[in-house]
Amino acid sequence: MISPRVSAPTSRLPLAARVGAVAWPSFFAAGVATMVFFAVVDPARLATITWPTLDVSRGVGYTLGFFMFWACTLASSLFTSLLLKPRDDVAADDEDA
Repeated sequence: MISPRVSAPTSRLPLAARVGAVAWPSFFAAGVATMVFFAVVDPARLATITWPTLDVSRGVGYTLGFFMFWACTLASSLFTSLLLKPRDDVAADDEDA
């Protein structure tokens, strides 16, 4: 006798839970990466090296750096989430399309 599947498919989770499971860890990782990176690198000096014609303040540099790290870690978390999706959910998504 085949036992029923114990875990619920991820598609049955509310959208807010699925988005939070990807966005929150990536937000946290981006915060840590920003602190570590800017503990060593001065954003004003980095701006003069990369964009010498633009006047970029430290605050803007910190903000751009954080969102860059968040985009990278969000993409990583999203990719991991897609790879961990059960095969039954992938087959159901293909049938719906």
